[in-house]
Amino acid sequence: MIPTFTKAKFWKCELQVNPSNYISYRGKQQGLTEDEYNQKLLEVCLEENIKVVGLADHGNVGSVNKIRALMSKHGIVVFPGFEIASSEKVHLVCLFHEDETVKNLEHYLYELNIDPNQGTLPSPHSADYILNKVRDKGGFIYAAHCTDDNGVLKQKLNNIWKNELLVAAQIPTTLQAIKEQGDQANFQILTNKDMAYHRNVPMALINAKDIEEPETLRKDNASCLIKMTIPSFSAFKQAFNDPESRVRLNSDISEQYYSRLESVVFIGGYLGGVEIDFSEHLNTVIGGRGTGLNVFVTRSILLQSASKPVNNTRK
Repeated sequence: MIPTFTKAKFWKCELQVNPSNYISYRGKQQGLTEDEYNQKLLEVCLEENIKVVGLADHGNVGSVNKIRALMSKHGIVVFPGFEIASSEKVHLVCLFHEDETVKNLEHYLYELNIDPNQGTLPSPHSADYILNKVRDKGGFIYAAHCTDDNGVLKQKLNNIWKNELLVAAQIPTTLQAIKEQGDQANFQILTNKDMAYHRNVPMALINAKDIEEPETLRKDNASCLIKMTIPSFSAFKQAFNDPESRVRLNSDISEQYYSRLESVVFIGGYLGGVEIDFSEHLNTVIGGRGTGLNVFVTRSILLQSASKPVNNTRK
């Protein structure tokens, strides 16, 4: 059955999934075959309710079709892509539309002067060039592990950080944890308070984690939450135009108990026959005279007054 989506909600997204051979970069051996590894990825995604997967192998897209075909059969949307290093040796993850072909992805790597056989070598092009090129191809870029080795903040490259085409950055934990660990410099930058790194539009902060083993998907800092009506690349990119309300870390979600409006059905009148399911964030409806909303709100609050747990509010 094709699922029907009627309202925006937060979807769990893991945006840095690697193929089975990635673990060799860490000097380890993969104990699973490629098919076994992909199957285990799928099983953990289903168990952890991960609905969107971004593929980010280093300079290589050879694994895209197998993973995408398997995940798609089970309703998981895959954004194909790759991770590359700029000439400044800053790591960037580039993601593309769920239907983007491997042939096109290989062509994009060629245009960025990346050899898939040596995908970890940096491109001769700057981060600014890569940001413009991927934008022109309809893609999306985030700064990988921005506070760690080969990260834009670790490299102290404020010119790249301030580029408005870079709209998201991966942090290893939470803002609060970064502050408590004494990393005051990065905390000031990430909260847009350092004038040398100040952006007109604050950077969206996400959690993602290099997946070398399927079990890594279970970690809280391996995924983030993106609010979309339907999980798709176009909705994903749109969410980053309003990250304050549409992008969350798993740690931002707390269990809260309160009344809320879930839906409305209009009987008679100008809006007769209209049925609306509300996003969990909506708990007030306002309407002009004659819409009947003043009566509806009063009645719905009484009906919905029983407390129930909902995971949708920011701490």
